[in-house]
Amino acid sequence: MEPSGNQSPWDVLGVSPTHDKDAIRRAYLAAVRRNHPDQYQSDPEKFRRQEESMKEINQAYQRILSGQVPVTPPPPARPAPPPPRPSPPPMRCAQHGEPILRRCTRCNAVLCTRCIGFYTALCAKHYRRFGLQRHRSRAAREWLPLIGGITLLKGLAVPSSILLWGVVAYLAVIGVGWLRRKGWFGCLALLFFPYSLVLAGLYSLYEGLSQWNKFAVESKRL
Repeated sequence: MEPSGNQSPWDVLGVSPTHDKDAIRRAYLAAVRRNHPDQYQSDPEKFRRQEESMKEINQAYQRILSGQVPVTPPPPARPAPPPPRPSPPPMRCAQHGEPILRRCTRCNAVLCTRCIGFYTALCAKHYRRFGLQRHRSRAAREWLPLIGGITLLKGLAVPSSILLWGVVAYLAVIGVGWLRRKGWFGCLALLFFPYSLVLAGLYSLYEGLSQWNKFAVESKRL
């Protein structure tokens, strides 16, 4: 391709703007080889045009070497992305200083592993209220049938021996449930049967009342 008068010196040499003099010289020599007029001695018209092209090539080379043609600065480098913002430290429980891992499902209060009610997702207030309601229901479920049954049997003038065996049977039924909840049924029921069932029933009655009283006292302190 012959150089034309409206091309920039860089286009005449066929090289991108650069400060590398070796690259400029190589481009200049390549342009000279392509456009040297000696290749067209048999054609006077082409010979004349190539002489003009060589003049443009030499002028472009001299202008670039002399610094008359500015080198287009490279595009500015894209700014580096900002470093990732460190994640904020976990919130901590004001009472225990432990990381907050849960919130109360009823009032959204924060809970750590040392908070009362953490494993039930309840704050201390709602945990105690929940425990009071649960143990009150348990005590009523266990004691009311016993009291009602004794009252009914006495009203029917049932012999004391039958009344006693009825109470024992009822305690055994309660004991079965208590042992199963505690996971001890397979051990104690086989070793001490049937007395383990009766004793477990008695303890279940006691435990229900004691837990009810415990949660009732704690709930009054809130």
